[in-house]
Amino acid sequence: MKVIAEVNIANGTFEEWFKFFESYKADREKFLINEVIEKTSNNSALVSFEILDLDGLTNLSSRADIVEMEQKLHVTTSIK
Repeated sequence: MKVIAEVNIANGTFEEWFKFFESYKADREKFLINEVIEKTSNNSALVSFEILDLDGLTNLSSRADIVEMEQKLHVTTSIK
C-alpha cells in the first residue's frame, strides 16, 4: 500500500525532526520500502513510502521513545 504522509512540526524545525526520524530508519525499513522524504518548509515535510507490514509499522509508531519525541516536537501527521 503506497502512502503519502504530511508531517508538521509545531515545536521544532525540519532538521530537528529529520535527525530524530533518521535515528530509527533501520527499524522502519523492516516494515516499509521506497521511503522518500521531502522538506516542504522549515516546519514540514512530505514522506512517501510503501507499507509491507502495517501491524509492525503501527507497533513501531507506538514505541515510547518515538511518541515522546513526537510530543516534544508537537508533530502531527496527516495521511494524504
